[in-house]
Amino acid sequence: MDLDASSSSGSSSGSCVEVLPSALLASIFSKLDVPSICSMAATCRTFNSCVSNLLSFIPDFSLLDVALTVDLLRRLLPPNPHLRILKIDCGRLDDLAIVLLARPSVHELCLVECNQFSGLLLSQIGEKCRDLRFVAALIS
Repeated sequence: MDLDASSSSGSSSGSCVEVLPSALLASIFSKLDVPSICSMAATCRTFNSCVSNLLSFIPDFSLLDVALTVDLLRRLLPPNPHLRILKIDCGRLDDLAIVLLARPSVHELCLVECNQFSGLLLSQIGEKCRDLRFVAALIS
């Protein structure tokens, strides 16, 4: 299936998704889980731009199926004052990721495979996450 609008209408205006309102795309994407949202971002520039904006507003970020690197986590977790729930597989993270994980807006934090972190992790979480109601740090 060709999503290029020029093939169906004879114009060279770009892909069909570019004409969809970004608010509509954001509404659709907000119904997806984080792995699906990330998959959508990889499909085209329009979706990538929409997902980048959406990640700044989602309240629940749960990505336990993939061990993220610090660089990928930085791209997936932009500043987001609405983020309340954060669940991450930390198998490939270390103390460099603490600044990305310890966020003032977070109320629930679940870190799996966090054995690469030092004691600084808990110290920073206690200092930065004043409204934290639940924390789980699972080490295997």
